Amino acid sequence: MVRNMHGEIDMAVEDNESEAIGVAILGAGPAGLACGWAMEEAGDSGYCVFEKSSVHGGNARTVRVGDFLYDTGPHRFHARDENATRRIGELLGTELATVSAPARICWKGKFVDFPLRPFQILKGGGLLYTLRASFNFMTSRIFDDRSREVAHFADYANRRFGKTIAETFLIPFSERLWGMKGSELSPDIAGRRLPGFSVLGLIKDLLFGAKSSDHLEGRFLYPRLGYGQISDRMADKLTEGNLLYGKKVIGFTANDDSIVSVRINDGPTEYEIKPEVVINTLPITQVVEMLEPKPPQEVLEAVGKLRFRDVVLVILFLDRPSVSDAAVTYFQNSEYEFSRAHEPRNRSVAMSPEGKTSLVVEFPCFQTEEIWMREDSQLIEGLVASLDEMGLIERSDVIDSDVHRLPDAYPVYFNGYDEVSEVVLNYLAKFGNLWSLGRGGSYFYGHVHDFITEASDVIRAVESYRI
Repeated sequence: MVRNMHGEIDMAVEDNESEAIGVAILGAGPAGLACGWAMEEAGDSGYCVFEKSSVHGGNARTVRVGDFLYDTGPHRFHARDENATRRIGELLGTELATVSAPARICWKGKFVDFPLRPFQILKGGGLLYTLRASFNFMTSRIFDDRSREVAHFADYANRRFGKTIAETFLIPFSERLWGMKGSELSPDIAGRRLPGFSVLGLIKDLLFGAKSSDHLEGRFLYPRLGYGQISDRMADKLTEGNLLYGKKVIGFTANDDSIVSVRINDGPTEYEIKPEVVINTLPITQVVEMLEPKPPQEVLEAVGKLRFRDVVLVILFLDRPSVSDAAVTYFQNSEYEFSRAHEPRNRSVAMSPEGKTSLVVEFPCFQTEEIWMREDSQLIEGLVASLDEMGLIERSDVIDSDVHRLPDAYPVYFNGYDEVSEVVLNYLAKFGNLWSLGRGGSYFYGHVHDFITEASDVIRAVESYRI
């Protein structure tokens, strides 16, 4: 079914026919749902949300397996935007709680707190390593030519934290996470800092110890029944019948300045819609590839350079009360294919039955790589063997498992990505009735609070356009 711009329900039209609607929102991830919610708040139900899968939430869902719940990644809601925080607070009410949980790094078989502080570096690397790291850090800050532009991420890491820390932690982990050399990555991927790292801080930590709060990754907000509860509540705000599942976008037709039609496949049939406005949250690479007529060659070449990092999640359900108290564990050693793990129960006790817990472990990759195509049983067996060998779990703890693949999870910030993506975004901007947002739609590594704010701005622009 599709809902027309007057709010009436019509049966999906047959192939080669078309249906006019008001606003077509493509994708029911957090960004698409936020746009639907914003339209409802604007008093306008003349829209449809088209989602290719049978569920909403995109890559920020909560999945139930028996009595266990897990998120598709270690998602957290950060109270960085006052308006977005207020709206989510009103949406979830008492279901939204504040969580403080540490993060940690597995380094040489030892677990140290993250963000790193001098005492943690001493604990993991020993005195000589710590002194060398401190010396390199100080010299990098004293002798760095700050007038020189940072060339790439490896350059940034060496200049900001010194060669020892950069080459031990930052560069190898980032290379494994993004699948590219540090010299090929943009400095924009540097989202974290090592606060308070100095020789003075080292001495204080050694003599007096460090305050535990210094080792916290920070406070964050988290729904009682998992991060996907945010998407669930936004979906509940939509007019019944406006969220359409099993509707895959397979093509666009455009003229010089607007999107004329969108082609939809719902399994047994294909049909065409003619929306007044299109709000896109699909990866811009897919949009350009589906456009007719074909965009100019320079746009196609730019699209060919853009990449999204994919993730395979392996979930282990365990017959034990806990693995650690960490919100996230980062695995530093390059010998491991997985990059980080989180324990859902450490975010909300409702995520697992009493006396049991689970681990969600991430394997970053591209869809062209063997990890993505590896059999589920092989992924599970390899992970269990590794964690057992590390002493994190025992094989006998595992009572069930699951594998979940996340396509197009993160836009890759390679060196020069901003200029390349701008070529594509500028081309799409020429279509006056098309707005794009979300990680895929804007090639921006944003979070839910970003998309909620952006959705409100987009809908205001849409309402003005339709007047």
